Amino acid sequence: MKYAIIAAGEGSRLAQEGIDAPKPLVKIHGEHLIDRLIRIFMSNEAEEIVVICNDLTTEVSEHLRRLQNAGELCGNPLPPLRFVVKTTPSSMHSFYELSQLLDDGSNAPFVLTTVDTIFREADFEGYLRAFQKALAEGEDGLMGVTYFIDDEKPLYVGTEVRGCEGTEVRGCENARITGFFNSLEELNIQHSTFNTQHSTFNTQHSNRGATLISAGIYGLTPKAFKTLNDCMERGESRMRNFQRALVRDGLRLRAYPFVKVLDIDHASDIVKAEKFINPFVRMKVLALTRAPHFSPNCVEKDRKIMMAVAEKLLAMGCEVTVKDELALSESDDWDSPDIVLDMGRQPRTQHLLSENFHGRVINSATALEGLTRLKIDRLMRENGLPAAPLKGESGYWVKHDSDLGSCPEDIVYCRDEDEAFRAEKAFTNPRGFTNILTTAHVVGDVVKFYAVRGTDFFRYFYPTDDGDTKVTHEAVNGPAHHYAFDVAQLRKDVERLAVLTGIEVYGGDIIVRPDGSYCIIDFNDWPSFSRCRDGAAEAIVRAIYN
Repeated sequence: MKYAIIAAGEGSRLAQEGIDAPKPLVKIHGEHLIDRLIRIFMSNEAEEIVVICNDLTTEVSEHLRRLQNAGELCGNPLPPLRFVVKTTPSSMHSFYELSQLLDDGSNAPFVLTTVDTIFREADFEGYLRAFQKALAEGEDGLMGVTYFIDDEKPLYVGTEVRGCEGTEVRGCENARITGFFNSLEELNIQHSTFNTQHSTFNTQHSNRGATLISAGIYGLTPKAFKTLNDCMERGESRMRNFQRALVRDGLRLRAYPFVKVLDIDHASDIVKAEKFINPFVRMKVLALTRAPHFSPNCVEKDRKIMMAVAEKLLAMGCEVTVKDELALSESDDWDSPDIVLDMGRQPRTQHLLSENFHGRVINSATALEGLTRLKIDRLMRENGLPAAPLKGESGYWVKHDSDLGSCPEDIVYCRDEDEAFRAEKAFTNPRGFTNILTTAHVVGDVVKFYAVRGTDFFRYFYPTDDGDTKVTHEAVNGPAHHYAFDVAQLRKDVERLAVLTGIEVYGGDIIVRPDGSYCIIDFNDWPSFSRCRDGAAEAIVRAIYN
């Protein structure tokens, strides 16, 4: 693999804050930024490393010359190292200078990054494996992205989730990039339309907790050079414009998620970076358990799935803090966690996460903020998913959405429309609920499903088989007849609904009619997985590292 490093920036903000060294020679844990990247690339089969540095100072070029002459770094042989000394007006211009070295007719792929891009070495190794796989599958590039937003002007990445037409969804590394955007508003406008014919939709843009931005790590093939040359001829600048041009020119790009990537723009970033890449500090996880009033008769079951995930993460060396969502506060150390596992249901919980935490959240805070029964029902009907009918001859179910908690009385079975109307009025007055959903009762088998998006985990069960039931549809429909139905289609349908809602860890219920057709009657985040807890916990851990 060839590697390229843009090290031509002036580092003016660092200089203003008292950092005398040019940015490439700033030290993290006693190691120059430029040396750190070269060392990591050497550890990952570097055939050649090319660098551009500016001509405003000779310190960086002299340092690179010494490395060339020594022929080694950290006692290991140095691969061919070439560098250009030139001050350029933008990072895209710097890349253009490097392309003159990279484009040697060998058609070899390469990885490009800026000198101050800080990532964990293990994460980078996973990225390279994914890049090799993407190349083997005919892709033109694999762009590093991250959930962690600490950039002053982030470049947002729009993705198309694949797998909704039968292929298995394996997480964000299989997501096709559809565009690069300067703001969330711009991304939202671009991805506001759902195309049912091609299943090209995006939920990342709608929630801060799972929004993807460019991480400044670019794995490309020489096919990208034509786009770069065209950008130069048009007088464009900045790497973000080059990335947009790649999409415009039809190159096949995928996204690969890093949990966190940092840039060194300020003196304070040096301390953050040293803390982040400390080899003795593993991933820090904040696991939020659900407030008891949101788990009627299921407090222990809900807690057990979160603890099962926590135990597996602890066994992997992660640092895990388990906290009740009621204990979350504005004064918490929001910079500490790398990732948050959010089982919380309180609007206050989601608001605190959205406002204070800028990394990845499972399940996404903003997705949960607006996740109501009414919204789920609307999404299903708008997108051709099998929702319960609105009219029927076997009775009705009246349900409400409340921020106050859950109880069995929140779902009421009614024998006819008149009774349903009275139930709606009872919810509205005197209880004051306004978000009320009424659907027709469906006769058939009640089936519960559990899944983790981006993994191969999917399970379904008949609650009347094991007696672990609630007084809802099971009580009205009676024991299951085990009517045959298309399990593969169900899996695709609920995965698609998960993508539409932005939820990654989910479960729900369907009714299977005697003819094998079915409708989704319930969909919820972070179920207890009580029937398949260990397998679900393993899948959630896999989703975390995807």
